[in-house]
Amino acid sequence: MYRDLQRRLAAAVRRLRQQREWTQEEAAHRCGMTVRVYQRVEGEKVNLTTIARIAEGFEVDPVELFKVAKSR
Repeated sequence: MYRDLQRRLAAAVRRLRQQREWTQEEAAHRCGMTVRVYQRVEGEKVNLTTIARIAEGFEVDPVELFKVAKSR
C-alpha cells in the first residue's frame, strides 16, 4: 500500500509539473530543493517533508496531492 501511494504521488507531482509546462529544474527551484531531490520525488522516492515542500512550490494544499494520487 505504501509503495502504491508513493507511485501515485510521484505521478500526481509529475502531472502538475507537466500541466504547468515546467522543467524539472524549474519545479525544483520553485519547491526550494535541488534537481536531484526533485527527481527522486518523480522517481517514487518521497517522504512527507518533501511532499510539503512540493505542495508549497506548486501552491497547492498537500492534501490535494494525496487526493489526486488516490483517484488514479
